[in-house]
Amino acid sequence: MTDPTASSLAQAGPSDGRRLGRIFLFVFVPLMALFLSSARTDLPYHIDAATNVFTAWTIGTTGSPVLGAYEELAAPSFKGVFAWIVPSERGPVSQYPPGAALLAAPLYTVWPDAQNVLLVADNAEESVQVTVPIPDLRPVAFVASATTAAALGLLALTALELGMSARAAVTTGLVGGLATSAWTVAADQFWQHGPNMFWVALGMWLAVRGRWGWAGAAFGALAITRPPVVLIGAALGVLLLAQRDVRSAIRLAAGVTPGVVALLAYNAWLLGSPSVSGAYGGEFASRATEVEPVRYLSNVGSAFFDPLYGLFVWSPFVALLVLAVITMVRKVPPWAVASALGGLAYLLLQLKLNRASGGAGFSYYRYPLETLVATGPILALAGREAWKTGTLWRAALVGTTAFSIIVHAMAAW
Repeated sequence: MTDPTASSLAQAGPSDGRRLGRIFLFVFVPLMALFLSSARTDLPYHIDAATNVFTAWTIGTTGSPVLGAYEELAAPSFKGVFAWIVPSERGPVSQYPPGAALLAAPLYTVWPDAQNVLLVADNAEESVQVTVPIPDLRPVAFVASATTAAALGLLALTALELGMSARAAVTTGLVGGLATSAWTVAADQFWQHGPNMFWVALGMWLAVRGRWGWAGAAFGALAITRPPVVLIGAALGVLLLAQRDVRSAIRLAAGVTPGVVALLAYNAWLLGSPSVSGAYGGEFASRATEVEPVRYLSNVGSAFFDPLYGLFVWSPFVALLVLAVITMVRKVPPWAVASALGGLAYLLLQLKLNRASGGAGFSYYRYPLETLVATGPILALAGREAWKTGTLWRAALVGTTAFSIIVHAMAAW
C-alpha cells in the first residue's frame, strides 16, 4: 500500500516541506477566518455541543471531568433538556467520551470566565428552568473552527497523494469547507464532528505516507472522541492484512491501542466497568442489534435525500461525484477505496444507532461529515476525471458546487 509517491514524500526535503506547508495554509487560513467569523459565541447553543462545552470548562478549571457545577442537570427530568449529563460513580458526567472536551480544556485553564445564566427549556412538555454557569464560548468557537479548517487542510495534502496538482488539492480542501456542513455544523458549535474530522484527516494523511504507527495514534484518538469512527482506521488495517503487509498492520494496531485502552480505562474509572458505550449504557447496543430493516433503510434514505437534512439535497455536488466514482473506481488507489469504505461503514452504523436528522437546531446534516473526510480522496479523484470528460460534467459540477456554497453561506450567516 506504499506507492512511489508516498515514498518520495516521506523522504521529502525542506523545500518539499515548505510546499506542503503552503498548500495547507492556503486552505486553513481562509477557512479558519471564515469559520471564526460565523461561529456561534452566544446562546442559544445546541444541547449536544453544550455538553462538550461544560466538560471542557470543568476539566480546564478543575482538572476533572466530573461536572459538579451541573449536578442538577443529571436528574432524570433534565436529561436531554439542556445537556446530556448523567450520574456516575464519580458524580455527574457527560454522556460523551472526553476527547473533544480535552482539546478545548487548556484554553479554559487560561480563560476560565463564566457567568451564571438562567436556562428555560423550550423542548420539554412542561416549562423547566435552572441556573448554571455558562463559560465564555469564544474558546470553543476557536477550537471548533481550527479543527475543522485543519481537517480540510490535511485533506488537501492527501489529495496530492493522488497526483493532483497543488491548485486542485487546494480546491478540494476549500470546497470541502465551503460547500458542506463542515461550515454550518462542525465549525459552528463545539460538536464532536470538528475533532473527529481532524483525527480522520490526520490519520489518513499519515497512513498514505506510510507513517502507520502515527496514523494509528490519530485513529486511536477517535476512540475517546467518538468510538465508532475508529472503523475508518480499521478499514485501512483490513486492507494491509489483505495485502499481507503484516508489519504495517501491527504498527497501525499498536498506534490505535492506547486510545482504545484509554477509553476502556476512563469508563472503568467512571462507571465501574470497562466498556465502549460508557455513559450511553445499553441503549445503543440494543439499537445496534435490533432488526427493523424497513425502518433502517428509511433512515438511510433520509440521510441522503430528506428535504431538510439530506446530504445530496444540500450538497448535490457530492451526488455527482459519487456517480463519477462508480465509473472509475478501478483506477483509484486501494488506500482511497479502503478509507471510503470505512467512512461508509461508520455512517451506516451511525444511522443504525441514531435518527438521520441528528436532532434539530442546526443547518442541514451532521452525521455524514466524518464520512465526507474519509471519502474525500476518492471523490476528489472522481471530480478530476469527470472534469476532463467535457462541458456537460463541468457545468454540472460548477452549478451544484455553487449552489452548495450559497446555501451553506446563507445558513452560516
